[in-house]
Amino acid sequence: MRLSGPSAPPGPTSPRPIGPARRVRPGSGFTLIEIALCIAVVAIAMVAIIGVLPAGLNVQKQNREESLLTQDAELLLNAVRGGQTRLQELLNYADRVTLIRQYRDRSPTRTNHFHGPMVAGTPSGSDPFGDAFQLVGLISRPKYTLEPSPSSRSTAVTVTNIVRLEMRSMSGSMAEHPVIRWNERRGNPNDPRIDFAFRYRVTLETVTRPGSSPGAEVSEVRMILEWPLQRTGAEPDQYRLGLNRREFRTDVLGRPAPLRGNVPQDPAYFGNIAYPFNPATETPGPGAVLFYRFPPGSL
Repeated sequence: MRLSGPSAPPGPTSPRPIGPARRVRPGSGFTLIEIALCIAVVAIAMVAIIGVLPAGLNVQKQNREESLLTQDAELLLNAVRGGQTRLQELLNYADRVTLIRQYRDRSPTRTNHFHGPMVAGTPSGSDPFGDAFQLVGLISRPKYTLEPSPSSRSTAVTVTNIVRLEMRSMSGSMAEHPVIRWNERRGNPNDPRIDFAFRYRVTLETVTRPGSSPGAEVSEVRMILEWPLQRTGAEPDQYRLGLNRREFRTDVLGRPAPLRGNVPQDPAYFGNIAYPFNPATETPGPGAVLFYRFPPGSL
């Protein structure tokens, strides 16, 4: 039997190095390089957004203007088609009307200017509107008429009429709309609110097609709207016109009849009347301005 000797005493253990305690590192943060990369990505995104923002604002502005013009065009067409003359509020938005008459015999072109009660001052060579009766009678003027020739008053010549109406929007924000009563219109021509109103130009053309019998004619009214219109001066021809354009058409039963300085049928139908300028005589000269109007209730 083998005897085991006494167990050897355990050897000395290696001493642990004595030093500062090891620190536990907290959660990691962003380095400067990472922060710089994040700023670069955000900057690129902001540049893209800022580049698209003007286009979006432009589309919104265009949609608003087209909505205003659509509503105004419907009102103007109804005024011409139905012969409405009680619409006195129309004068608060109609600033200027220009009538250009081109004679087929190569006589000098004649231009007449008219202005509404809200226009500041008195533009040179311009007559004031006193009633919506005059305004509707002027924009209803046919595109082609027979008038005395400036060179020979005894000879009738075909005249091409161009009627241009300068308007402020009748729809939209009330902050841009002056509230003018009948007895105060002439006293407040310098309302500052109209300086910021949306303006446009209307060109009206009325052409009558012959019918099978008198009274069966059908007139086509073509209305061209161009905008924006910006005033550069007080005179009628001092403005700058934008490149936007829309066109509206409607048919009217009958032809516009000339108003020879008087109101046909019932004068009370028109309310307060200021008679047209230059009342036409039986043989009007080329300087006279004839006003036309569709029969009431034409469709």
